[in-house]
Amino acid sequence: MKTKSIIHLLISACMVFACTEKTPEIIKISKEMVINETGSGEHMNWFDEQDTTAVPETMWDTYGVTSYWPAGLAIDLGCKYQINSVWVFDGKKEKNIEGGVLQISSGKPFAWENTHVLEMQNSGKWLKLDLNTETQFIQLQKQATKQFDKTNEFPKNCDVAIQEVVIVGYPIEEKLVEDVAITQKPVTTTMDKFIGMNSYINTPDRVHEAVGSVREYRPWRWNGGVDLETPIDWGDIRRDKVANEYAGMKIGNSDEYYQRMLDMGIECMPCIHRHVDEANEEESKPNFGGDPADPFSYKLISDYSFQYVARYGHNKVEESLLRTTEASPKKTGMGLIRYFENWNEPNGWWGYPSEHFTPYEFAAFCSASYDGHLNQMGEGFGIKNADPTMGYVFGGLAGISLDYVKAMKLWSDYHRNGDFPADVINLHNYCNTMGKQHSGKKAHGISPEADNLKAKLEAVIQWRDESLPNKEVWLSEFGWDTDEYTYQSAAFGHELYPDGITMEEIQGQWLVREFLIGAAAGLDRMQMFLANDLKNYPHGVYGSCGFITVNEEYKPSWYYVKTLKHALSGMLFEKEINSGNENVWIYEFKNPETGRGAYVLWCPTSDGTTVNGYELKLPNGVSATQISMQDKEELGVNEKLTVNDQKVKVDVSEWPVIIQIDKP
Repeated sequence: MKTKSIIHLLISACMVFACTEKTPEIIKISKEMVINETGSGEHMNWFDEQDTTAVPETMWDTYGVTSYWPAGLAIDLGCKYQINSVWVFDGKKEKNIEGGVLQISSGKPFAWENTHVLEMQNSGKWLKLDLNTETQFIQLQKQATKQFDKTNEFPKNCDVAIQEVVIVGYPIEEKLVEDVAITQKPVTTTMDKFIGMNSYINTPDRVHEAVGSVREYRPWRWNGGVDLETPIDWGDIRRDKVANEYAGMKIGNSDEYYQRMLDMGIECMPCIHRHVDEANEEESKPNFGGDPADPFSYKLISDYSFQYVARYGHNKVEESLLRTTEASPKKTGMGLIRYFENWNEPNGWWGYPSEHFTPYEFAAFCSASYDGHLNQMGEGFGIKNADPTMGYVFGGLAGISLDYVKAMKLWSDYHRNGDFPADVINLHNYCNTMGKQHSGKKAHGISPEADNLKAKLEAVIQWRDESLPNKEVWLSEFGWDTDEYTYQSAAFGHELYPDGITMEEIQGQWLVREFLIGAAAGLDRMQMFLANDLKNYPHGVYGSCGFITVNEEYKPSWYYVKTLKHALSGMLFEKEINSGNENVWIYEFKNPETGRGAYVLWCPTSDGTTVNGYELKLPNGVSATQISMQDKEELGVNEKLTVNDQKVKVDVSEWPVIIQIDKP
């Protein structure tokens, strides 16, 4: 009895101690905890001030398109917490921001419960909601009173004026931290294949000499079926199947095109986008009457993905599964492609709501096209069931939208048992003063260095290594217009324009430098936009980003990029070298098989900076050749350098210069 009493006293003392120790306090919310369920805006503005005695200054803005609403955040606290209260700063009315609701739920993602609601009154005061909830997960969901104005091409934001959210509580279990070794996935794509472009089937053969890979825009309607029964015609693409009349295309035969690309040594990656019929037109997400968040709503694209890869992939499929107009034997396993991309810019915030996938909707779309949603659709659905080795590239996201990818992963964790339905994380980025695509503001292009691009890409690579190891990361659209009247113009971002340098020269400089920066950041592939300027293009911006004009005149950028590709053929990025001069960047590349190498030097500026006579130290006993980029010189200008005391002198400018080294 005495022993039991002592034990009871100890337990009581521990309970009292635990209660006194666990005082409710503000829970620090880090960006790693938060999933932005729409991928929109700077959501950490809700957790950046955390002082309930002060008036917050920042706010999480969500774009006004209805597909972004309700706008939710899913928060993983890492272990179970007792949540006592939530404080919300109810901001004053501003412009068209008025009213709205904050909904707070707990439980688990996609099974939220214990929902509480706070009505916003634009009081300019802190509001407190008392809770008594034990949970690891919290969802904060703002619901606006109005969104999207269809009379505007780029609608104004209609939002909820919440400026800060403070969550108060304490942990009731120990947070488990896994000690996982993280290593960066090695890049194995050599620079001659790493350097790519976007193009169409009718791009002149010569243009391909500047690149090693092509992201081929392939409208779904060119060969796609409108149902699950009609055989697919893989013959010549007729003009009546073309949605993009402004491109002025002469359409050809897909079998012949992919074979020609392979014979030319070009890795061709089709990007299936746009629509199969008039009811599902332009860039709208395909709608066949189902729930857009349900993978089974996308059986038609899953079927077409299977048929496409069964034909052009490397695995031969049973003829009974091939739904084509061909007589037997039907073509399969032609071995012409190794990657398949399922859409283009699904997160586009411009235009109409129907043109925007939420991250959860796009994850469902990918799950269907990837493997028939874990093979639940049966035979003949999803690319992995046609060719398990095919690389599945999810449709390139507009902007470096890591929040969007995180939300896709959350959906996959709960709907696919953690199996992410893509092999490639695919992003776009256009360097300009507005920091995004299609905002309707006056702006102009800037260099990749001015855009801090390397740091942005390295953040994506780090997250990939931590969260989705072994997935590739691509930057499949970037570029600049040679038209000073667009906000992506390669003009006013350089101080010497127009008297000291042309837009065409600036475009060429920046394209080469972005390929170099992407390689250094750890990307697996890059594709510039676009092979050619677009004839009769109605939108202005991005219509003159090409290597060649509408009259097939080759710009300096084509010569510069071809020089880079040829000079670094067979090489991988090795390391960045400290030059000792902030105006000189040096990247080293090396051929892993032969040991041959190269250094690329340039000034990361856009004001005409030069550093003459820079002394570059080389390994012992090598010879050196300098390759300078020049318009109309397809392989650049070559000059043998004299090596003295393991050094060569190099005149460095904003045009990258390549120093190839080799054993004599």
